[in-house]
Amino acid sequence: MIIKDYRRRSINFNGRLLGTCLLLLVTACGGGGGAVRATPVTPSPPPKPSPPTGLLIPFTSNTALVDRVQASFQRQLQTLQLASADTSAPEASQASTGFTKTYTQQASVDEHDVVKYDGNRVFIAPSRGLAYCNFCLEPSVDPLFAESVVTAPAQSNLQDRVIRIMTTTPETAGIQETGRIALSDEDTVEGLYIEGGRLAAITSSAWWGGYGQRFADPQAWSGQHYGMTLYDISSSDNPVVRRLQVEGAFVTSRRTDAGIYLISRHTPTIDGLNLYPTTSAARSANEQLLENLDVQSLLPSVQLDGEVVAAFSLEQCYGIDPTHPLAPETQGYPTITSMLLVDPQSGQIKSSLCYTEATDGIYMSAEALYLVQGLYSTDAVTGSNTQTTLVHRFNLAAGLSYSGSGEVNGGLYLGDNRDFRISEQSGLLHLVTTQFTNDATDRWHHQLYILAQSQTLPELEIIGQLPNSRRPTAIGKPNEDLYGVRFLGDRAYLVTFERTDPLYVLDLADPRDPQLAGELEVTGFSNFLHPVSRNLLLGLGQSAEQRVKLELFDVSDLTNPVSRGSLEPGPTLDYSYSSAEYDRHAFAYLHRETGADRFAIPVQGAQIIDNQYNNVERLYLFEVRDPTTPALASLAEQGYLKVTELPGDSYPSDNIRSIIDGEAVYFIRETQVFSALWSDLFNQTGPH
Repeated sequence: MIIKDYRRRSINFNGRLLGTCLLLLVTACGGGGGAVRATPVTPSPPPKPSPPTGLLIPFTSNTALVDRVQASFQRQLQTLQLASADTSAPEASQASTGFTKTYTQQASVDEHDVVKYDGNRVFIAPSRGLAYCNFCLEPSVDPLFAESVVTAPAQSNLQDRVIRIMTTTPETAGIQETGRIALSDEDTVEGLYIEGGRLAAITSSAWWGGYGQRFADPQAWSGQHYGMTLYDISSSDNPVVRRLQVEGAFVTSRRTDAGIYLISRHTPTIDGLNLYPTTSAARSANEQLLENLDVQSLLPSVQLDGEVVAAFSLEQCYGIDPTHPLAPETQGYPTITSMLLVDPQSGQIKSSLCYTEATDGIYMSAEALYLVQGLYSTDAVTGSNTQTTLVHRFNLAAGLSYSGSGEVNGGLYLGDNRDFRISEQSGLLHLVTTQFTNDATDRWHHQLYILAQSQTLPELEIIGQLPNSRRPTAIGKPNEDLYGVRFLGDRAYLVTFERTDPLYVLDLADPRDPQLAGELEVTGFSNFLHPVSRNLLLGLGQSAEQRVKLELFDVSDLTNPVSRGSLEPGPTLDYSYSSAEYDRHAFAYLHRETGADRFAIPVQGAQIIDNQYNNVERLYLFEVRDPTTPALASLAEQGYLKVTELPGDSYPSDNIRSIIDGEAVYFIRETQVFSALWSDLFNQTGPH
């Protein structure tokens, strides 16, 4: 394992008064008392001070950018050479409508997903798992719902590389295929967006998962590409409007009113570079290759409809100012984080951004883009590791201009539902980090931070945190890890767990003095928290018996949260889980103006049938009754839809989505659809 050592520079800044104002008065006396007044000397105005700079600074020349990336490659080569010596490695050459939409972290920021619905048509992208023919299964029977079983065909045609277009009839829960968009075999589809009469399909040559997976190896990002194809879905033949292809590996995307933001990673490919040079000749050859680098060979290549375009500019490419107090002593490996803003109607590139360091995650509000960067250090004596996190803010309203950076202790682990650990509320950035300790009696230390934009500097200042000297109570009991987190206005909810589930309620009304207001201990834990209302919170996680568990929390009194009941869907299933616990897109919630709210979650588990375990996939439906009266609120199970029983040696798919449209329920597993009316789940139909 390669351990990064980012040692801080010790830099002292002493305030000095530069420049002196000198006033010279000259008086001459002559005979006869006549006085001569000298011409006054007007002092020159002091030079105007330069505006303060932040941790990140734009490159002012091609040479500066090339030098920075050259140094990154040198550092990588040195580290790999040491690793080669240690391991003997061989030389070597990722609801305000009547129907549910994609569940997102921010209400005003959309996210790509493999299923999109506009209230009339469902667009379903093929998953990468189809290459393994997950649907080529033998049918079996569920004795509980024997008459409603719908089994997948033994020979599925779903391996066709197409985006399915399906038109719904919600009154009868009807759905039928009304179109297909053919895809090439080269790329996988990461997700879709719908914007007016346009469908944007994001494709990638490789898939590395969310932030935090395989991010330590810059070689994993070499030789990859991703793209976005824009289709005109207002026409029956769905013609292509624009094709975008970018060098690098796709990481994630977001969509706001400004357009679609595509975030990727890129490590330049240098033909002939020897990552494990063992001779002086090989090292000299590497140096010569690095000396000959130019900007065009370093920045990601971008093509629109096959034509190369200049998407990135020096003014929008940033690097770390090595003289800044927050600057690491050494920079990272040669990985460039880049972002493109694309018009969802025309497919034209509106803006771009690049950062010559690797990042561990992104967060986007309606106002800003945040890049999250983890730094690690190792104590040379004890060998203990310490982590800090840098956060860089870019203003969306001002053309992605850099606003400033801040630093907090601990790691901000993002990806999937862990994204909820960071949130911007009323212009303030809230986040919860975790620091691993060497204490066997308390391995995790969780901290809340509140950061604000400095009024005088391009910096993010810490204005509040927990615990602190005034409020030292720890977040979580000893050895409790952090699970579900949700920031909601001036409140935060955190779930920690070792043997029981403490739900912590944090009062953030005074951001300079956040308080741990109350806590509730129940069995099990919640991985995912959904706000039913300001005073009702829904938790989804695991019971003490390792089954899926739902719990409804009444948080009307911050100091005394209480449970309004819990349910375990599929109590006969063993080792059950819901992919919605870690994938928010698998959770569907419909807020209704009158009556009970409705929601759906997938549940996967195992069931004993004929003395053998069979894997089960179901979509469970629930109501939150009396949601406007917390003291009377309750959970009620409506029933479930199912796909089929899977053989014991097969694994359930996590590519499961659902749509609630009025009385209709659509259950999408991979690219097949099952449907039923909310009040008549027994008569489900499908696969469609």
